[in-house]
Amino acid sequence: MVEHSTKHYLYHYFEHSLGPFKTLTALPMEKARQILLEQRAAGHFGNPDIDGFLHKRYERDKMLRDAFIAYGGKPIRVSPVYMMLGKHSQWESAYKKPAVIKIPLEKFDRLTVSFTYGDSFAIFNPALFGDEEYWNRLYFADEILNVINRHGYPPHVEYDFKRGIYPTDKPINHHLKYVEAHVWSNEVLDHYRNIWLEENML
Repeated sequence: MVEHSTKHYLYHYFEHSLGPFKTLTALPMEKARQILLEQRAAGHFGNPDIDGFLHKRYERDKMLRDAFIAYGGKPIRVSPVYMMLGKHSQWESAYKKPAVIKIPLEKFDRLTVSFTYGDSFAIFNPALFGDEEYWNRLYFADEILNVINRHGYPPHVEYDFKRGIYPTDKPINHHLKYVEAHVWSNEVLDHYRNIWLEENML
């Protein structure tokens, strides 16, 4: 049971050497493509279809932004910074030297953060839709806490990108995995970025 009096945190996992809150889709696509080519050459990006990956990411971010505006949200950023409601340490395996920042949910303006009950690539995939209320929709913070009250957090699934451990029942992107948050304003992020940079002397 999720109590609204309990302090909740948004978690952001990232590569330590790059710093927090970096988003490829905030860049022109050609610049993002060049970064991924460099990462692949260094062995840090394994997807062979860079163009396909980027097109999906840019399209998904635009869809999320448009849907949030239609729902009453007030996004400021063109693309979101992705975070998770609650700790999800498996995501550390996506990075060579992982780092994490957690921010109290209460710090954010309600109208600048959207949520999906699960990975948005799964939640908005029509092939996966079930009868549950959370398919194909976004939520505000108070609403997602109510959904968690009713359903609990998404089921745990074992995976580890570094060790090549993936679910065997269906593709990993078909699992909900976590409660996803999309932060559409830099105001709170800038404050915590500066604290992290000072602490890490970067």
